[in-house]
Amino acid sequence: MKKFLLGSVALAAMIAGPAMAADMPLKAPPPVVSYYDWSGYYIGFSIGGMWSTVDRTFPNPQNFPAAGFGPGPGGNFSTSSNDAVYDVHVGAQWQWYQWVLGVEAAYIGCFRECRSLTGVLPTGTGGANTLFTPNTIAENKITNLFTVGPRLGYAWDRWMVFATGGLAGASLKGTYCSSITQLCNAGVGQNGQSQNWGWYAGGGFEYMIAKGSFADAIAGIEYQYFDVGDVHAFANNTSQDFNLAAHGSTVRARLTIKWNPGPYSGAVVAKY
Repeated sequence: MKKFLLGSVALAAMIAGPAMAADMPLKAPPPVVSYYDWSGYYIGFSIGGMWSTVDRTFPNPQNFPAAGFGPGPGGNFSTSSNDAVYDVHVGAQWQWYQWVLGVEAAYIGCFRECRSLTGVLPTGTGGANTLFTPNTIAENKITNLFTVGPRLGYAWDRWMVFATGGLAGASLKGTYCSSITQLCNAGVGQNGQSQNWGWYAGGGFEYMIAKGSFADAIAGIEYQYFDVGDVHAFANNTSQDFNLAAHGSTVRARLTIKWNPGPYSGAVVAKY
């Protein structure tokens, strides 16, 4: 009889056990961690500063050595400028795990055309032509700078650091002015302009400051160095023909609006 009772209890426990386990509350799974997705198209604006140097060289220096002007053959000289700049930039980028690859184009302008001046240029003759008339100074300008190239970034959720580089182009102008009246282009007839091409490289960081339903706001800081080559700007078949070249650095604070197109918009779930 005892054996029968024990067997009945054991059988009941075997039957009731799974049912009781099914009624017990299950432990909630850990929350899914999501990270910000940097993929998308964007447009933005920047403001900052540019430190630049414009080099003026003379390819026909028959007369210039006689004046003893400038450090190089033909009396070459340079002018430097510090100016505030603004830009408009557009681009697109795609994220794979923590890596972000994209391409960006930017137009950069100087508030005062990155204008730079020499001191009073020397006068004198070195043959058939006079070098510079008395009280003459030289003026150089960078009227705009254009850059386009790839960007490679590394992201931690809302933060990203990036490197960039590619093609740079700049419009340069050179002329002469009166040191007395400060007037430029006044009857000198030696105004030169060139479109120069070269390269740029730099980097920076960005932070997503606000997320919206269709677009996000991103702030950042970027540094770039540019160098655009030597191009003939003024040609009159005399010793006063000149070429222009420029190089310099920019530091800009960026504000960018990024759209998240298609089904991949928004945060990425457990991306890395």
